[in-house]
Amino acid sequence: MRKAVLGSAIFVTFMLPWALVLLVRPTVPVPEWCEIPYRIDNQGKPTGTLNATMRTRFKADGSSTSILIGAVIVQDRQYRLNRVSVSSWHRQGDFMLVNTRKVQAMADDTVPEPLAAQILFTSARESHSDYYQMYQLPNGDQIINYSGMPRLYCHT
Repeated sequence: MRKAVLGSAIFVTFMLPWALVLLVRPTVPVPEWCEIPYRIDNQGKPTGTLNATMRTRFKADGSSTSILIGAVIVQDRQYRLNRVSVSSWHRQGDFMLVNTRKVQAMADDTVPEPLAAQILFTSARESHSDYYQMYQLPNGDQIINYSGMPRLYCHT
C-alpha cells in the first residue's frame, strides 16, 4: 500500500507540471496568409541563385496552398519559376507539421525538373514533410522558423 501511494505521488509530481503546461497553454491560431521573399545562393552543384516569393494560405480544414513565383539563375541562364503546391498542415503546440502533397509547374515555368530537384527548397518538393517552429509577436503577427532561420513572417 505504501509503495502504491509513493509511486502515485512520484507520478503526480512529474506528470502534473506537464499536464498543466499542455492544458493552460493558450492556443494561437495559424495565420491564414503568409508571404516571404526568398534569395537563396546555392554554393553546391549547380551553383546558382533562387530569387522568389512564396505566398501561402493556410485553411482551417488543415489544407494549404502555396504559390512560388520568381527566377532561378544558373550559369548565366535565367529560368522563370511559377509553381503551385498543395499541402496539409497540423499544429502541434508551438510547432507546425506541413506535408507537401502535390507540386505543379505552371505553363510559364521554365525550370527543368532535374534542376528544380537540386535547387528548390524542400517545401517546394512533392511528398516532403517539414516541421516549423511558430512564435507570436506582441503585435499579433507570427514568425514561422525553420532550422533556426526566419521562414515566414505572417501578419494576422
